[in-house]
Amino acid sequence: MRGIIIAFFAAAVACGSSPGGSDAAGGSGDMTKHDASTGSGSGSGTGSGSDVFATARMKCIAKINALRATESKTAFGEWKSAETCVDGEVTSDEMTGQPHHAWQTNNDSCKGNGQNECEGQGPDGIEACLQSMWNEKDQADCSGCAACANAYNPSCANCDFFGTLHGQVCGHYVNLSANYFTMAACGFSSLGGWDAINFE
Repeated sequence: MRGIIIAFFAAAVACGSSPGGSDAAGGSGDMTKHDASTGSGSGSGTGSGSDVFATARMKCIAKINALRATESKTAFGEWKSAETCVDGEVTSDEMTGQPHHAWQTNNDSCKGNGQNECEGQGPDGIEACLQSMWNEKDQADCSGCAACANAYNPSCANCDFFGTLHGQVCGHYVNLSANYFTMAACGFSSLGGWDAINFE
């Protein structure tokens, strides 16, 4: 697996890679990058109407909410109005090879307050990428991340958002499990390789 990225508003912090990871960005503080997923997925699904990614978006939201349910968390709503915009952000990022670049630099309606990004997964790999992000909580340096769920806190004890201790980034999991987000928009690059989830 090749890439998960995390970014937060403010300073950007690069960290190491973690197996089966992805890239995530979110919150209102700093940005963390960490590599994780491979695989190509040209799959745009068999979406309904003019949205070729409709099926992948449904799978993405369903997987996020299934993961949240394992911790008895309220389901995220589907942030439909931002989906096409997130498609544009992640397409731009794949074109430039710069995770979260569009999310950080654009002042657009889909920015939201956090972003997770999967490099190289494509629509067909979104569920595996989300699972690898969620699994960050099982790392030793992430044992306290559950305590970060109620309020954004990049300094939460025993929760290494940025991978500064041993490269064990936790921010992707924190974005997915946060109680301070209520909606998620799943976006897919038109180039077929990268996915992004923006949170609001």
